[in-house]
Amino acid sequence: MRQMTLGERLKEADWILFGLGLLLAGFGVAAVDIAATGEIDHGAVQLRWLVLGVTACLLMLAIPYRWIVQLRWLWYVGGLGLLLLVLVVGSGKSAGRWIAVGSFRMQPSEIMKLILVITLAGYIRYERSHRTFRGLATPFLITLIPFMLIMKQPDLGTALLLLPVLFTLLYVAGARRNHLALVTLAGLLAAVVLYATPGLMNDYQKNRVRAFLMQGSNDTALLRTHNHHIHSSKTVVGTSNVFGHGSGEEAQQTLRNLSERHSDFIFPVFIHVYGLAGASLLFALYLLFIGLILRTALKVREPSGRLLAVGVACLFACQTVINLAMTLGLLPIVGMPLPFLSYGGSSLLTSFAALGLVLNVGSDHPVEFGRGDFE
Repeated sequence: MRQMTLGERLKEADWILFGLGLLLAGFGVAAVDIAATGEIDHGAVQLRWLVLGVTACLLMLAIPYRWIVQLRWLWYVGGLGLLLLVLVVGSGKSAGRWIAVGSFRMQPSEIMKLILVITLAGYIRYERSHRTFRGLATPFLITLIPFMLIMKQPDLGTALLLLPVLFTLLYVAGARRNHLALVTLAGLLAAVVLYATPGLMNDYQKNRVRAFLMQGSNDTALLRTHNHHIHSSKTVVGTSNVFGHGSGEEAQQTLRNLSERHSDFIFPVFIHVYGLAGASLLFALYLLFIGLILRTALKVREPSGRLLAVGVACLFACQTVINLAMTLGLLPIVGMPLPFLSYGGSSLLTSFAALGLVLNVGSDHPVEFGRGDFE
């Protein structure tokens, strides 16, 4: 089978989709610069990560995606190795999630999200075993191993993100709904056990869940500690208006009490500065961005390519929904960056690498001799 040249892939790539990702990242640089804290110029650092992210995107576009899928077990083992390494040498304020390499800090759990999509897409490609209840064991094991390692860091938000990716890919590949429903029920029961069993979840994670459930209570101690993030975030969002307050001194005073405002809580900063109009534009951009990724999945008949596009769309959609709901007090705080907007090199690099993978899938059209669809 003839491989498409790089020039052909560049010509066929969906540059509107790329432009949307670049626009979202540009908004992110501006918001991070406004939210910057301390002596570090987070906006300038994020701009440098943006340049590196675009480079990563183009590199992912340059390599045929089927080659990437064929090497899935190499990526998977390498990702697990990094997750094990971070447990030994990891650093961070409340969790050991980063590996320091000179002045660069890498977050392996971010990279593992995309690796899992690639691994599952390659495994499920022509498998029919996942249509039986017993056949679900292997893809669940592939997901469970990084899930437990990420939970060990602990990083509850990223770990939970792996589960909808698994279920979405299995559903798209034709797994039986009643089998998935039974496993979902088992997962919910396991979540209860996880929360109730001492030592399986950190105390601060349990307290965040408890704070979410007790919103509106008169427990001042709870409000002052674990509910403080939700209260501050909702206050910033609630004091905004249609067109925002801009980035002047008044806005800075309102944002001063908002913790992690340059990373996980970047959306309250954005809506306070740009208002409801800016937030509406942001929602529209995310919807269009994810819609174009799903359109790519619909256009591709090659199974692994379709699964890659669907998996990436699921990653972006779940991250966006969870982050926005978290900052608005509709979900507990789990530590989830907003794609392309939140400060963080690993998150931005992974987002652009995932975007490059989708551009690759959409621009490469292999001829399928045999079953191209899952049915």
